[in-house]
Amino acid sequence: MLMFREGGRDRGSDHVTLSGHARTGAVEHASLQGCMGPERAGLHQLARYQHVLLLQGPNGPFFARLRDYLESAGRRVSKVNFNGGDDLFYRRGTIERFTQPMPAWEVFLRKLLVERRVDAIVVFGNSRRHHRIAARLAKEMGIAFWVFEEGYVRPNYVTLEADGVNADSPIATWELNALCPNPPQPAQRRNFKHAFGWMAWYSFLYFGGGISARRMYPHYRHHKPFGFHEIALWLRSAYRKHHYRRQECEINSRLLSDNHPPFFIVALQVYNDSQIRVHSPWRRIEDFIEWTIYSFVHNAPVDSILVIKHHPMDRGHTNYGKSIADCARRFGARDRVVYIHDAHLPSLLQRCSGLVTVNSTTGLQALYHRVPVIALGRCFYAKPGLTYQGSLDSFWTESPPVDTRTFTRFRNTLIHASQINSSFYADTTFVELPESRSGLRRLYVRCISAFSLIVIDATGFDSMNISSIMQWASGLVFGLG
Repeated sequence: MLMFREGGRDRGSDHVTLSGHARTGAVEHASLQGCMGPERAGLHQLARYQHVLLLQGPNGPFFARLRDYLESAGRRVSKVNFNGGDDLFYRRGTIERFTQPMPAWEVFLRKLLVERRVDAIVVFGNSRRHHRIAARLAKEMGIAFWVFEEGYVRPNYVTLEADGVNADSPIATWELNALCPNPPQPAQRRNFKHAFGWMAWYSFLYFGGGISARRMYPHYRHHKPFGFHEIALWLRSAYRKHHYRRQECEINSRLLSDNHPPFFIVALQVYNDSQIRVHSPWRRIEDFIEWTIYSFVHNAPVDSILVIKHHPMDRGHTNYGKSIADCARRFGARDRVVYIHDAHLPSLLQRCSGLVTVNSTTGLQALYHRVPVIALGRCFYAKPGLTYQGSLDSFWTESPPVDTRTFTRFRNTLIHASQINSSFYADTTFVELPESRSGLRRLYVRCISAFSLIVIDATGFDSMNISSIMQWASGLVFGLG
């Protein structure tokens, strides 16, 4: 069985940046395995630099809030905006707009880093093309490179690491037997309400800003195309959520019953996830599905069922029902393969025999519930002692129980070293969010904004920059609280 595991990147020695400040981030993270324990993850790690350059952040005002935090600590902050969505949420401070073709990005960035004497670059996700180029330049020039990402542990956490995240995370180099035997216990975490709703609204506005300023940024290509089509897919996602919940009620009840059949879960990822395209043997989710069903049919216990779980963020964009049914028919397993969308995953994990993933952080959730896991792509937690290291063919019958003591030690260290108890979208530590009492009025504004975007997209009125209209709508929504 094909396996795809590689060690983490080589971490260079300590550097001095162009501004003369030591690049401390990489050095501190290099000692994560020391018995003194790792440094606690937090925004304070960014406040040690004198001039921070922000590239693209999460949809919404998080990077603008981060600017305010760093400036309050006496640090200089610059930002590069790449599209109208960036302009919408980051409108104050030192801003450079990159409007040239992508081949000009490296020269543009290098000049900016030298002229501004930047000593740290901060991004959201390190797989976007301009972020990969920035990471290479940072390493070459001795500049710290910090990456935010959605939380490895969810909900209520965000990730912040030096040099890279996911498969490029420094955690990928950790040796389990070298971790501190008694890592710091996670503090009592704060909970954030309506984070998904705020993320959806911010994403709507971000795409609206991108649509409105297409002429200003003619060369920009987002990983999800700017246009009403993308907005329509998210509307379809909302409909499908309720449709699938009704449609799959019977199979969910069967899987959660006391006499449920033995089953394995396959956790699918978003169709265009960089973790699939960059850090796995497959280019398409369909190929991973075919590979997994074939292995299951020929090697798993005959009385077991394969439950393929769709990713909730991909609900409106894809449906693998036809591909799954075709594979099950060709391999003679129509009655042994189930496709579900919106079942409660923790409840399923408490009853399943094992979880198969490429490199999703769902694997961490499964290990937390003492479910054996096999990760088939490059994955920072795919380590001997945590996940199954053999082939997929043998996983169905040979996976050992989870070593809960080792996993707890790893998880606690992971949270301490890379997780911040916060939300990109609903953390009121940075700025107060409106109360829910004006929900009806906000709904009116959102409907008006949606209708405006449809008109703009259909009529091609993008020759004029209407970002100010989007800013007005966004400000009105926040002001209605």
